[in-house]
Amino acid sequence: MTLDNNLSKIDLLDGTINLFVSEKFNVIKKRIDTIEITFSENKYPVLGINLECFENPKLNTTAEIEKFLSNNLKIDKKITRDNDLFNLTYDVKVDNERLCIWKVLHYLKPRSFRLLRFSLTWPDNVEAEKIVQPILEEIPNIIASAKFNFSRTLYDNLASLKYKLNNAKDESKKFWNIINLNLPKYWVLEYDEDNSYAKIFMSTDKTFHFFIENFNIEIKSNSSNSDKIVEKFIGEITKDVVISKPKLKKSENSNYLFYFLASEKETKNSNKIIHNKIWYRIKVLKDQILIISAVFELSSTIELENNAYLEKIHQIMEGSEILV
Repeated sequence: MTLDNNLSKIDLLDGTINLFVSEKFNVIKKRIDTIEITFSENKYPVLGINLECFENPKLNTTAEIEKFLSNNLKIDKKITRDNDLFNLTYDVKVDNERLCIWKVLHYLKPRSFRLLRFSLTWPDNVEAEKIVQPILEEIPNIIASAKFNFSRTLYDNLASLKYKLNNAKDESKKFWNIINLNLPKYWVLEYDEDNSYAKIFMSTDKTFHFFIENFNIEIKSNSSNSDKIVEKFIGEITKDVVISKPKLKKSENSNYLFYFLASEKETKNSNKIIHNKIWYRIKVLKDQILIISAVFELSSTIELENNAYLEKIHQIMEGSEILV
């Protein structure tokens, strides 16, 4: 099985990299950074391909790069280098299956990287080996066809943003004497006039922000079961909202964290759907429920940009607790 002249061009992350594969193969684009390829009508096995842009100034030596590519595993395979491209191929046995992984790391100076990862899994038996062998011979051709963009792309810039968010110097901010949030120092806070909520700007141009609000609900319950009280509260706040991916967590001192994605039609344009990620920090006291809510609108048309901010806000909310 070899690449023919009838090739299909595939791009990942809007042209950060291009691949060329035979038109005979079935290509499924799972996300903007991920595709799957099958090589016959049986649609098995599946070659997964993923591209990740990231920034890491600590990968500044060949030894560090080799350690990163091998995941610190003791792999008896040599990493090859061609200028700013590093390649590693290895296979492992997992239970009764074989897993083969190919990695291509592109170093974009001074400290940006693109990691192109291929993976193929199949049962560890003779029958499967016969099917997989010609595919294994084909994959190096696909890898060799890879053409990286040697200029920075939007997704390299997003990788820099994610690195900045993850490595920012934080400082603890107390809100309403109820909760401490560890926020990057460069974020800007604005309170409303009556101090009932705050707007937190996460970008210097104030394009991205989220709201936090403090409120309480009086309760008259004979129940000492705070779990049931919280479940009832969640039922009330979500009954008229279209939500997805809800999750409820409880810490040892009865601090609750409930979060979900809410979708609703825009008031002025019913054809537009607004998506908000919402977090509720909850604590049940004897006569009231204390709540801190955080709301972030997924306003960017670029999923990975929304995700960069989402991950940071989630880290902040997950690491906080109501202090009362």
